[in-house]
Amino acid sequence: MVLIRYSHHTEDREFVNYTADTDHFDEACKILDRYPWRQEIAIFEELGEGGGLDFVMGNEQGKHAYYQLIPIEEGKGFLFLTVVVKTGLFNLLGRQSLNRDFHLVTIETARFYIKELFEHSVESLYEMHRPFKTF
Repeated sequence: MVLIRYSHHTEDREFVNYTADTDHFDEACKILDRYPWRQEIAIFEELGEGGGLDFVMGNEQGKHAYYQLIPIEEGKGFLFLTVVVKTGLFNLLGRQSLNRDFHLVTIETARFYIKELFEHSVESLYEMHRPFKTF
């Protein structure tokens, strides 16, 4: 199950938040397709605040994988990944986690990575994206 949280401004400039739970990548794609990219970027340039999309697999207080997509240009955004396999003692000692910045990506590239949440476990995402792999 993947939790999708997304937020944006309405035409009346009201900031709204939405959530959806899904097991289907197609649902995530529909949300990406319906997101008001052009409107959100225009309001961001004017007000300095904007929305974004979060895709979370697992429990954010424990083991989880989390993609964050922040709209920057029409059809493009900053994509970030956080994976926590083990929280560790005091959320520090023994922690097994990673953060990855994909920088500016197209929506198609974002879809490619977000699809991983629907096809892999938290542990396999950690192995796929960790920077210093031993062979």
